[in-house]
Amino acid sequence: MNEKDEFIKAYYDFKKSVDFGKGGFLPEVDNLVVCMLMGEPSVPADNDPSEDAPLVAVGQRMAILKAVFVEVNKDGPEDFIDEGLTRYDQAGNLAKSIIKESMQNPDSV
Repeated sequence: MNEKDEFIKAYYDFKKSVDFGKGGFLPEVDNLVVCMLMGEPSVPADNDPSEDAPLVAVGQRMAILKAVFVEVNKDGPEDFIDEGLTRYDQAGNLAKSIIKESMQNPDSV
C-alpha cells in the first residue's frame, strides 16, 4: 500500500470512531496537543523510521482531525468552524514545537 492509500485508510479508520450524532464542540488546544503527541489518531508516519517522521505524523494527524471536525460541523456556523480549525492549527504548532525541542535537547525530556 502506498503512503497516500495508507493516509486515506487512517482517515477512514479515525472517522469510523467518531460519533457524528453528538454534534460538534470546540476542541481544547491542550487536549489536542496531548492527542497529537501520544499518537492519536494513528497515521502512516508513525511507522516511518526517519528522523522527521514525528513532525510529519503531527501534520498528518492535524489533517485528519481537521477534516473530520469540518465533516461533523458542516452545518454549523462558519465562525464556529473557523475557530475550531484555528485551534487545531495552534495545537499542531505547539506539538511540533515540543517535538523539535525534544529533538534538539533529548536530555531535557
